[in-house]
Amino acid sequence: MQSALDQFRISIQRVRDLIALHTSVKAQATAALDLSDILRAALVLTVSALDYYIHEVVTLGMLEIHRGQRAEPASSAFSRFQVSLGSAREDRRIAIDIASWIETDIQQVYGANFLQQSYTIYGLIPAISNSILNRLNNTSWLEDEIRKGLSYKSFQQPDKIADAINFVALGGSRDWGKASQASHFVNKVRIV
Repeated sequence: MQSALDQFRISIQRVRDLIALHTSVKAQATAALDLSDILRAALVLTVSALDYYIHEVVTLGMLEIHRGQRAEPASSAFSRFQVSLGSAREDRRIAIDIASWIETDIQQVYGANFLQQSYTIYGLIPAISNSILNRLNNTSWLEDEIRKGLSYKSFQQPDKIADAINFVALGGSRDWGKASQASHFVNKVRIV
């Protein structure tokens, strides 16, 4: 989530720089020069920064919920988010072939010679456990699905932002006071 906030802050700094440029050029130019496009660009960048921020927060938050790193809020839209069966089937196909992916993962992490040695079951448990944990944490297919599912949505209006944040927080509320209390990322940002 920090990366999303960092990118938002970079974009907002660029907005501030555009406004400062406008102010500076306006002080030195004649009234005949139309500088409104600079302010228009600053406004577009502000809206774009907010839209990108909400997309990232929702995507990263949903991945955290899926991984068990964040609790799913009661009545959130998370459990109703739709993923394609093709992506889910591919992830299941890999999981069914457990022997193959565990062997491949162990060889990649511990080296090709690791499995050529003799081990007790207790000696292999950490390697197998790490392999399974790595597989469970590999959510690139889900991240692709979330990004694809959100890609055509625009988060520029309060109700659309509330709908988006409802995937990771709020539990169905559109009360912005509750939104700012329920998710620390909403009230952390000061735009201009």
